[in-house]
Amino acid sequence: MQEFKSPVSRLARLFQKGRDNWKEKALLKQKKIRALEIKVRDLLDSREEWKNRALMAESKLKELNIEGDLDEKRGNSSRSRNHKSYGIKCEGSSL
Repeated sequence: MQEFKSPVSRLARLFQKGRDNWKEKALLKQKKIRALEIKVRDLLDSREEWKNRALMAESKLKELNIEGDLDEKRGNSSRSRNHKSYGIKCEGSSL
């Protein structure tokens, strides 16, 4: 403590204040990191859920298209109509 000219009590108060400020900043950063980790986890879960929904819808669409193609081959084309703007087969639809 010889290199400092200020009284020891003042130095102790300044050092303690600096340490307290550092701890407060560190806690705030830890809370922010935790919140961002939770957000990333939730977004990954949501992305996976939407990916699964899209894959299921895609497979269902393929299945419906296959059924529509089979109906047309069997001569039941009057039952299914082709929705031209999307290429979707709709059973009994008036589209």
